[in-house]
Amino acid sequence: MPDGLGRPATIKDVARACGLAPSTVSNALAGKAVVRPETRALVQRTAERLGYRASGLARGLRLQRTWTVGALVADIANPFFADLVRGMEDRLWAEGYSLAICSTDYDADKETALLRLLLDKRLDGLILASTASDSDEVPRLKRLGVPYVLLNRRHVSEPSDYVGMDNAVGTAAAVAHLAALGHRRIAFIQGPPRSSAAGERLAGYRGEMRRRFGGLDESLLAPGDYAAEQGRAAVDRFLVLPAPPTAIVAANDFMALGAMERLRERGLAVPGDVSVTGFDDIFVAALPWIGLTTVRPHSRDLGARAADLLLGRIGAPTAAEPREVILTSELVVRGTTGPAPLSAPPSSRRRATTPRR
Repeated sequence: MPDGLGRPATIKDVARACGLAPSTVSNALAGKAVVRPETRALVQRTAERLGYRASGLARGLRLQRTWTVGALVADIANPFFADLVRGMEDRLWAEGYSLAICSTDYDADKETALLRLLLDKRLDGLILASTASDSDEVPRLKRLGVPYVLLNRRHVSEPSDYVGMDNAVGTAAAVAHLAALGHRRIAFIQGPPRSSAAGERLAGYRGEMRRRFGGLDESLLAPGDYAAEQGRAAVDRFLVLPAPPTAIVAANDFMALGAMERLRERGLAVPGDVSVTGFDDIFVAALPWIGLTTVRPHSRDLGARAADLLLGRIGAPTAAEPREVILTSELVVRGTTGPAPLSAPPSSRRRATTPRR
């Protein structure tokens, strides 16, 4: 250690080296105006020479902060949420905060338990990227005065600080792209019913189908929960229809990848027989052997903006009006969409085919 100290330097060490009282050193390091500029400069030089670092706990006690923010995400294994977290952490770290992350696995009971666990830690604020739109916990946070931001999921009744993307615009763009390629039977795999983002994506699909074709065949809708297996199940559901779809819009990339896998197992070419689009643009979507056409939400930016909003709320907890940030998304066209086939795809084929690029 500097100057022969065999332990971390303390305020008393700095005071002794400066010939000052510990209280004066503390005030100088805190930047208080009661300390003369030349004294403050002496203290800062000495603290740097001795390797003194202010205790984060002590700083937190002075300011009544823990300098830690909690984040609740639905599935940390999903690259979309990993990117959200990276955006949050980069922004928070730059402001001296650390991030505590909990993954709910889309389980409502686990979500409630983890949220209460984070509350018990008395963190400075929360970013909620895994909260059901009708969760009772959000009004509770408001009553307790806990700074929080909802990310990608709105609450149905509690006005809250919110950061999200233009979900409806994204799925509408996917439908418009497929319609321009000549597709008319365009199916949709939905997200979880308690997710406001999933509802917005469904609304975008419905609205564009009505605008383009004057109506919607409800048999072209399949339930989903953002898992790949739901994409596989949706394909089985669609292929038994009298007129199967020639294109599928999935509410997230995992379900799109599951749908593509099942189509190929059934001997159908993507995009030769059925075109497929996703939503989220997770990193595997761009791999050349996948090449998924998908909606890019700029997830890292979403996380950073949520952190910005939360930092503002921590700084002004009594600010009256909830704030909202909506980021634009963009459709990234790759190799899983192509012209509509001349006839509807059969339920299956004996020979396997490879995707056309």
